[in-house]
Amino acid sequence: MEFSDSLNIITGETGAGKSIMLGALSLITGKRADSKVLYNDTKKCIVEAVFNLLPKNFNKQLEAEGYDTSEELILRREINPKGNSRAFINDSPTNLKYLESISHQMLDLNRQFELLDIQSADFQLDMIDHLGDSTNEVDEYRNLYKSYKSKLKELNDLKNSESDATKEYDFLKFQYEELSGIGLEVGEQKSLEKDLLILDKAQDIIELSTETNYQLDEAENSIFDSIRSLNARWAAMAEINEEYIEVSKILNQVEVSLDDVVREVQILKDKVDTDPGRKSELESRLNTLYSLFQKHRVQDEEGLLTTFSELESKVHGFESRDSTIKELEDQVAKENIKLLKLAKQISVKREKVFPKLEKKINNILTELAMKAARIEIVNLHTEEVSYNGIDQINILFAANKGMDANPIKKVASGGELSRLMLAMKTTVAGKMKLPTMIFDEIDTGVSGEVAHRMGQMMQKLGAKHQVIVITHSPQVASKANTHFHIYKEETKNRTFTRLKILNEKDRIEELAKMLSGDPPSKSAISNAKELLGVE
Repeated sequence: MEFSDSLNIITGETGAGKSIMLGALSLITGKRADSKVLYNDTKKCIVEAVFNLLPKNFNKQLEAEGYDTSEELILRREINPKGNSRAFINDSPTNLKYLESISHQMLDLNRQFELLDIQSADFQLDMIDHLGDSTNEVDEYRNLYKSYKSKLKELNDLKNSESDATKEYDFLKFQYEELSGIGLEVGEQKSLEKDLLILDKAQDIIELSTETNYQLDEAENSIFDSIRSLNARWAAMAEINEEYIEVSKILNQVEVSLDDVVREVQILKDKVDTDPGRKSELESRLNTLYSLFQKHRVQDEEGLLTTFSELESKVHGFESRDSTIKELEDQVAKENIKLLKLAKQISVKREKVFPKLEKKINNILTELAMKAARIEIVNLHTEEVSYNGIDQINILFAANKGMDANPIKKVASGGELSRLMLAMKTTVAGKMKLPTMIFDEIDTGVSGEVAHRMGQMMQKLGAKHQVIVITHSPQVASKANTHFHIYKEETKNRTFTRLKILNEKDRIEELAKMLSGDPPSKSAISNAKELLGVE
């Protein structure tokens, strides 16, 4: 079915199959799938709805959830013979809950005895804000309110975690001060281990140094003595032949090198520390490092320094906690003052709408043969700001004289609710962008002039919105911009439900049948022409 963008009327005999369309739409809106409704239980059933006029910022909402977007929105349900179903948004799989939330932005299915939008406090408030031209102020308020609630949550979380935070801070500060107090340096572990090893070998080093000096210089016939003697003899030989002078030079170099060895060995010997206290200090320091490595699960000083840096950052963060709380308290207080000011301004604009809205809807109810019915709008101001401001607005309804007005869902019958809903949506049609509205026989029990007026209101809604109406009322059907007729066609083996769009001639005949039966009387045909305004 391809509907026009204005008023679409669907008529047909009871049982002709109008419920097929409603059943399909219920699947699109996320209702439970039942394979028992399938005619052919061996094939998959696919229901698809395409929308080409999307609400403002709708695609951004889809993109935020990871769905592809275009100028059209395609919602689809697939049901297999076993009764299992799958849902899709723009060909991407989705769950039924999200499909329901998306479809309800596009479709408004109105049936008798259902809880309709008009019973919702959110719809009532939205209607009043649109009629009072307050939507820009409300958007500004709600954006500020989100910021306010976010800061308030952060502040409360900080305060609520105060006790645990204090314990954590004490523990982190202890660890931080422990690492801070040891004066850690990169490479210290290896240096300490080296020094400790030298201390362990101190006596061996002293003995080796003493023996080296003794063998080189102090012993009788020492190495130095031997080198000097050999050097003197080769120097003498050099006087005989210049070729021998090179050996003398080398022996001179050896003598100098050995002299360097003696000096270096003495230096090393003098540097050796044999103090037992020093060894104890080194062992204690190394044990401290080993313990910290294990405690903080690191391998070396660099790991400890990284841990120290992290602890320092956390400790400073905790130490700035009080200033953060104070800063948040100031921000929350300022935003609360601004919110209250905005909320009061919005509340004043809302309350100016109340008498006008009451009067307009009550007049429409009178036109719809509910002369004693009335609505009353009450507002209970709250002391604290909420998402909707400081207002708790409720539209009350009384159907008869002498009755107290009460919340709509408590007092309105199906027929009353249908007419009240039509009155409200007709009132706001020029101000609010409403989704596609589907009215399922809400004119039941209404006829004559009242049905005519109801049709006019639907026609008014259809001037700015897509409206689909299933009706048995010829007065309502006559107001269609596009008129669909559903009928049964029987073959030898089965019955089919057919659908066709009626031309002017077909509409005259259809309305006449609705007025008098099939075949229609001449007066019914004349009356049908009068309803359609044709000769």
